[in-house]
Amino acid sequence: MLNSPKLRIILLAAIFVGSGDNISRSEEHVTIRSAGTQLLLSGRTLVEAQDGGIYFESNDRQIWGVEPNDLLKHVKGEGSFQPLDRVRLKSELLAELPAGFLVRETEHYIIAYNTSDAYAKWCGSLYERLHDAFTKYWQRRGIVLQPTPPLVAVVFQDRRSFEEYGKTELGEAVKAVIGFYSLKTNRITTYDLTGVDQARGNFRSSDSIRKISHALMANPEAERTVATVIHEATHQLVFNSGMQQRFADIPVWLSEGLAIYFETPDLGRSRGWSTIGAVNRVRLAQLRKYLPNRSANSLKSLIVDDTRFHDTRLSEAAYAEAWALCYVLQKQTPLKKQFDQYLKLLQKKQIGLEDNPQTRLNEFESIFGPVKKLDARFLKVTSKLR
Repeated sequence: MLNSPKLRIILLAAIFVGSGDNISRSEEHVTIRSAGTQLLLSGRTLVEAQDGGIYFESNDRQIWGVEPNDLLKHVKGEGSFQPLDRVRLKSELLAELPAGFLVRETEHYIIAYNTSDAYAKWCGSLYERLHDAFTKYWQRRGIVLQPTPPLVAVVFQDRRSFEEYGKTELGEAVKAVIGFYSLKTNRITTYDLTGVDQARGNFRSSDSIRKISHALMANPEAERTVATVIHEATHQLVFNSGMQQRFADIPVWLSEGLAIYFETPDLGRSRGWSTIGAVNRVRLAQLRKYLPNRSANSLKSLIVDDTRFHDTRLSEAAYAEAWALCYVLQKQTPLKKQFDQYLKLLQKKQIGLEDNPQTRLNEFESIFGPVKKLDARFLKVTSKLR
């Protein structure tokens, strides 16, 4: 689940302070009101709207949507904007979380956890394998990615504490998920999904990743729960590698379709990742269930409007169709090259501007051609998937 709240300061008339390499590098300090509390943040303004609202990136890489009435003070600093280094990031993360959390570091991740060390170790290994596979996959495709900053993952020991923490961002919706990536905090948050913590006496911090994986997969639900962890980690990678900009108007079908495309677990080895782009059996079954009642303009509605993803009656089919569309576009020639062109186009999307349906359709068809023609190919290919 990608947590992407729609903020009211997103305006077509937004004034851009900067973007990409041209963004302002000056450090700024703001005092804001958030959930009834005053916060002092150091960082930089990403976008300033005409009404005075801003998107502000704090130096822990969180992005704050601040409406005019909640912006209490805004001053320029003397130096340049610098994200927190690992030492300060760990310190502030632990200060924010409940007592009892520890930190495990890997090459690209900072994992805060209060579950067993064995499970945190397993998570770190999983994330690093995905990071390596994700980077190599796009490099082979000619998509230039930026080096990722230290990525933060938070792992709670049980569902109760996970829900207590997650309700601040998700509200009651947190009860329906087992993990989420937040565009605001830039973190993955989940909990011990597989029972390792409850059986911590059977595991030691020195246990091999393979042993832990075998134990996890003994649970009949393990594949889908692990897929959820991978799904959220893929969202985080997309938004931290320069592929997409947080709070830019990226179509949900693409964000979710890509995450599902990568999510199939590969726990049979400690290196590499052979299941990227494998047929997702769960989503394929959902697609087949949907096809008999699928409307003639289903693909068009998916591309131009995100509504179906937010309607519980329609979301299952929307996610399945999003995965299938990403699958077809990446597996078929010449659609594969066109898909890469489309990704490069969306890399240029800026934070704070919202596209209308016609703009989305025009951009899509400028690369892939008429949706109606593509739809016929889409149905032909998906009908043969097994």
